[in-house]
Amino acid sequence: MKRRYWIAAAVLVVVAALVMINLRAKRGASLSVTAEKVERRDLSMIISASGSIRPKRQVDISASTIGKVTKVAVEEGDVVEEGQFLLQIDPIQLESTVQRLEASLAAARAGEQQALYQKKLQESDLERTKRLFAQGHMTDKEVETARTSYDVAAANLESARNLVREQEAQLAAARHDLREVTITAGMDGVVTRRNVEEGEIAIMGTLNNPGTVLMTIADLSTIEAEVEVDETEVVSIRIGQKATVTLDAFPDTSYAGIVTEIGNSPILSSSVSGQQGVDFKVVITVTDTIPEVRPGLSADADIVAAERAGALSIPIQSLTVRRRSDLKKPGDSPAAPADSSAADSASTGHEGADKEIEGVFVVEGGRAVFRRVTVGISSQKYFEVVSGLEEGDRVVSGNYRAIRDLRDGQRVKVTEKASGRDGT
Repeated sequence: MKRRYWIAAAVLVVVAALVMINLRAKRGASLSVTAEKVERRDLSMIISASGSIRPKRQVDISASTIGKVTKVAVEEGDVVEEGQFLLQIDPIQLESTVQRLEASLAAARAGEQQALYQKKLQESDLERTKRLFAQGHMTDKEVETARTSYDVAAANLESARNLVREQEAQLAAARHDLREVTITAGMDGVVTRRNVEEGEIAIMGTLNNPGTVLMTIADLSTIEAEVEVDETEVVSIRIGQKATVTLDAFPDTSYAGIVTEIGNSPILSSSVSGQQGVDFKVVITVTDTIPEVRPGLSADADIVAAERAGALSIPIQSLTVRRRSDLKKPGDSPAAPADSSAADSASTGHEGADKEIEGVFVVEGGRAVFRRVTVGISSQKYFEVVSGLEEGDRVVSGNYRAIRDLRDGQRVKVTEKASGRDGT
């Protein structure tokens, strides 16, 4: 029994020794990585968004009365001038209403004139009665009767004048309605939509139901791109920032623009998974001329949200995170998991062991040493370095798997990568 016990113990010791040897071999093994120098570059932070283009100014023409369309004078694509005749809605009923009200107004004015004469007659009678009363030929009752007749005549005149004003107002409204059935262009532009044909019935809108949009006129001299930007990015956008707009219809051409409007109300959307996305409207005024433009064309916009000239920068893929517990401590052996510096340890001593630290691996003496960094804006390829690195430092830039598996202080075999100067 003792012999078997000692054999088992010896086997365990051998296995443990082999495991330790294997771990040390792995720790001492060099990992093949690529590295890139920290350099100064001109960086541009680009925010991309999609939407569609629209004219800065357009007018939807709707009917203000119900009626049959009797004439349409324009087609889609026609160029029109302000005041130009566009279409006619049957005016017969409104013309009849105008004629009837004109007759009523004439009768009301005649009644006003009659009331005026009656008032003057009663006024003369009252003055005559007063004079006879002074001479003793009239009684108090006769004077009072004459005064009452005058007051009644004055009231009738006021009533007749009010009736005239009422008829004038009704006639003005009827004439306005009659003018409204003859629709003209309210501005110079292009007919971008025509929804009506001769013989169709135009329906006026109500509070809850919009009326028929007969046609749309747009001023295509100034075009805007309306795009939707994610809530995490819209906070970086400001009025006046430069942008580039491309259209699906003209994929090989880009057009310059500037941000002229940023929405305050969120645009909510739901995905298939049920998660709700929040976007905000951003309007870009296109400063270039777009030939053959049509409202509603799909557009993509790249907005320059920030720029840095000559900024220290690192490749985006170099930035990684590590838990503080995975970093070496002062005094640890180079091959053991350790902290990058005593200064980092002192500055983060109050943080928990599971606190994630953002940084890069810097190549020093054949080892990858984790160094905490603070980054600023990002371009498509690079991060701006605010603190933690110096120009000329070599940072591990690839590959992704190597950066993911790297341990602080691990030996590395470096393949230099040519640094690019393009900061976009």
